[in-house]
Amino acid sequence: MEPLRKAGPNERRCIVRQALGYYRTLVVGGVYTFEELSSNLPLGSSLIKALKHCVASHPILSACIVGEETETPEFVRPSFLNLNDHIEILATQHSPNVVGEKDLIKLVLAQTNDHVFTSCDKTPPWKITVLPLPAEEQQKTSRYLILFGYYHSHGDGKSGLAFHKTLLSGLKQAHGANCAYDDAPKFATPGSPLLPTLEMAGRLSISWSYLLSPLLGAYLPSFVANPLGIRASATPEADDQWAGNKTFFDSDGYQTRLEVISVDHSHVKKILQACRERNVKFTGLLHQVIVQALSRELPFQKAGCFVSQTAVDLRSHLDGISDDDMALCPTAYYELFPRTVQDDASMAPNAMSDAVWDAVRSTTQSLAQCASTLNDQPVGLLSYLRNMYPWTEGQIGKRRECSYEVSNIMSFNPGPFVPEEMWNIESMIFSQPANVSSGCLNINVVSKHQGDLTVVISWQAGALDVQDEQTLVENVGHHIVKILESIGQS
Repeated sequence: MEPLRKAGPNERRCIVRQALGYYRTLVVGGVYTFEELSSNLPLGSSLIKALKHCVASHPILSACIVGEETETPEFVRPSFLNLNDHIEILATQHSPNVVGEKDLIKLVLAQTNDHVFTSCDKTPPWKITVLPLPAEEQQKTSRYLILFGYYHSHGDGKSGLAFHKTLLSGLKQAHGANCAYDDAPKFATPGSPLLPTLEMAGRLSISWSYLLSPLLGAYLPSFVANPLGIRASATPEADDQWAGNKTFFDSDGYQTRLEVISVDHSHVKKILQACRERNVKFTGLLHQVIVQALSRELPFQKAGCFVSQTAVDLRSHLDGISDDDMALCPTAYYELFPRTVQDDASMAPNAMSDAVWDAVRSTTQSLAQCASTLNDQPVGLLSYLRNMYPWTEGQIGKRRECSYEVSNIMSFNPGPFVPEEMWNIESMIFSQPANVSSGCLNINVVSKHQGDLTVVISWQAGALDVQDEQTLVENVGHHIVKILESIGQS
């Protein structure tokens, strides 16, 4: 094994969660189409050639983790990869509980989220899962759901988009006469260094006032800390916020539950136009929509308000890391939203009142401010946390820090489709696994350029503190779609 570098604080946070089983496999996927014009290259051979292109392009794909059970994990590189270890091609599944393509995708997506990578000290923790999808009869177009599953230590959500951009390029090259790669599964790893950590690529400065509040809150008795307004956290809180059940972990009972919703491109265009006209961003709008949906489904006794967490990408401030790179670059923005009580009129085209748009504008401005600096970011506090294992384990049994998390990895643009290159992507999907130590719901958002918007709502089974979790989330998803489409119709 070739030593690469030590894991940075944010990477350590992810490695600890993974090793404890609190957070499993992050997934970014796409529905790929293949025009079978004149190729006789088997699918497996095409995938191996394409993955060699990915490994050559992204150094983290050849990185293993040693010392993941310690406070000082490091990345190392084996001399070669067996790419068969990183490809799983499924047979189209048949189950009495699976009806149609959407249910099939949900089933495979949840299974992939719950996957545990073993032997991370010898084999890099990532794989692609390929599910053939039904195609219309008499068409020469094959369709495949290709899910890129990977540990969060190896990249954030945007890293998944970077991977698929490279994979699509590799698949197109695989069918060319001048392809640089063969289809032998053994592949010598590249000698290129790992990208720097978030903390190495940018200076995450922390002011004394920002540092002392969580530190003092952690060590002072509550009767001293609370009157002073000091908390052991950098997040807002309220006594009546919805936080579901307290954090819990059962390795055998760990399960990711999820719901998939989508908004047609025709509505997406109108929604984005409405946002531009009001000088707001879609993520700010989505928060108001989510709060409306949750307020309709949760009683006041459980949910007087909601605390949100939004993943914010810091790539624009980092040296040597771009949108096309696989890296771990997020921080978090938190906001407390009051409960909104809406009747059926909220589903009408005029549902978004001036007051709601003002709230969207406020969140948009706050998110922009968070994204504009490396100073006083929550992720910067991790550098002061030396013993991450006991701290992480100590989160079990506590109230969840937020009601829900929004992670919007934006739009995937694969470039124009050229028929003779055969491969293309028709839609994207993004899903996080059950997050034992964080919020009740993960709202995971991605779209394809000039395509539909896909939202996956995922959660830890048993975390929501309601009798029928699936019905609650299905109803919340229904409201989200209906409210967004009403904006797209106005």
